[in-house]
Amino acid sequence: MHSLTRRCAAFGVFLLLCLAAPGQRPAWAEPPSDQIAMVVAKVKPAVVTVFSVKLLPKERQKLTGDAPIAASSENSTIVNGSGFVIDPSGFIATNKHVIEDAVSVSVVTADGVRYKAAIVGVTSKADIALLKIDAGTPLPTVAFGDSDKMRVGDTVIAIGSPFGFDQSVTAGIVSGVNRNIMESPFDDYIQTDATINHGNSGGPLFNVSGEVIGMNSVLFGPGDYSGSIGIGFAIPSDELNFVYKRLIANGSVKAGMLPLRTQQVTWMLARAIGAPGVDGALVDSVDADRKGMMKGQIKPGDVILSFDGQMVSDPRDLARKVVQAAIGADAALEVFRDGKRLVVHVPILAWPEGIPPVLHNIEFRGLGLDLISGPHGGVLVAGVDPNGSAASSGIKKGDIILRVQSQSVSSPDQALRALRPDQPGMHDYAAVLLERNNEPLWIPVPLSGKE
Repeated sequence: MHSLTRRCAAFGVFLLLCLAAPGQRPAWAEPPSDQIAMVVAKVKPAVVTVFSVKLLPKERQKLTGDAPIAASSENSTIVNGSGFVIDPSGFIATNKHVIEDAVSVSVVTADGVRYKAAIVGVTSKADIALLKIDAGTPLPTVAFGDSDKMRVGDTVIAIGSPFGFDQSVTAGIVSGVNRNIMESPFDDYIQTDATINHGNSGGPLFNVSGEVIGMNSVLFGPGDYSGSIGIGFAIPSDELNFVYKRLIANGSVKAGMLPLRTQQVTWMLARAIGAPGVDGALVDSVDADRKGMMKGQIKPGDVILSFDGQMVSDPRDLARKVVQAAIGADAALEVFRDGKRLVVHVPILAWPEGIPPVLHNIEFRGLGLDLISGPHGGVLVAGVDPNGSAASSGIKKGDIILRVQSQSVSSPDQALRALRPDQPGMHDYAAVLLERNNEPLWIPVPLSGKE
C-alpha cells in the first residue's frame, strides 16, 4: 500500500460509493451486520492475494534482457498485495505499484491455490495493472458498481491481505469524494475510513450491494508513519471499468488527453474573474512540454465551459469527456476569457501508454525451503525460495520446524520427506508447527503450485 510520501498516480476521472435503492432504509442508517456478512460471503471468493518477487536494487542492475533469474532469499524480496477477479477467464485487477519492477508474479486465489500470473497491461498515469492467470476453469468474479452514485457517509467494505493476513475484511464509510491528493494532474480519489494497510493495495472497496466501487490504493500517514490512521484512498470504479475494458480488449488504454491542469470554479473564484457561474474547469497551467501542440489556444485563467458542444460541469467531467475522445481528433472548446466567450480548436493527444514489466523466466522450484539441523532440536529454516510453493505461506528464515502434520521432525531430510505431496493422507497443504520467537505457531504450507 502506498503512502502519500511515495508516488501513486491516477489519471483520474471519477467518485465513489453506494446509494440505497428506492424503498430501502435511509442511506444514513447503519446497515445491519448480517447484511455486511452476506455481502462478504458473496464477494470473498473473487478476492485474491498477489505476490511479486522483486530483486534487491543492487541485483536489478545485473539484469540483461529476459535471461532467466536465479532468485533467492538473499537477492530478492517478496511483496504482497491484493487483487480481484473481473473476468471468469482469469483477468485480475490490481495496483501497478504492487507488480512494478517484479521479475515474477503469482496469485493465490481464495481457495488457496497458487498460480503464475502474466502482466497483461499497465497504465502510465494511473496506478492500475491487469493480470491474467490460467486456472483451467471459470473463476468467481465481482462486478463494478457506479462510483458516481456514492455519497459521503455511505457504507463501504474493504477486503484484502494487509501484512499478509489474506481475506481480511474491514468496513467503514465514504469520508470524502473527488479528493485531490496532489499525486497527479487529475486526482479524483474516494476517501474512506475503512481500515486499510500495506498489503491492501489493489484490493476492492465494495458498496453494500457487493459491487466494486473502488480499488484501495493509497494510505495517508503523517511523516514516516505508514500504518492506518483511518484515512485511505481508492481509485473510483468508473475509472477502473473504463481502463480495464480497454486493457482486456487490446492490452492498452488508448486514452485521449489535453495537457492541462484544471481546478473547480468556486463561487468566490467566479466572482473574482467574472465567470458566468461555477460550472466549467478553470485552467491552472498548460504542460510546458506540449504547449506548442495547443498552439496557444488555451491559456491559464481560461474557464472551459463546453467540450464538443457538451457542457462541462467540473474538471472531472472534462477529464471524462477528453479521455474517451478519439486520439488525434479536433475538439471544439468553448472558453470564458477576459469577460468573453469564444470557441477554440485543439487536438486530442494520447496518454503515454504504460509498459508492463518484463517477467523473467523464473522456474517454479518445488517447496523452496532450505533446511538445516536446528541448534536445539527441530529443523531450522535457512532460506525461503521466493519461487517455491512455501513462499506464500508466511514461513520465514529463522523459523524452527517442530512437526509436520502429526509427525515430529528432527532432521532436514525427515522434514522434506514429510512435506512431500505424495505422502499417504497428504492434502494440498501440510500443517506445520513452528517455533518463532520462542512461541509455537501452526502454519499451513502449500505443497504444490499450479504455476
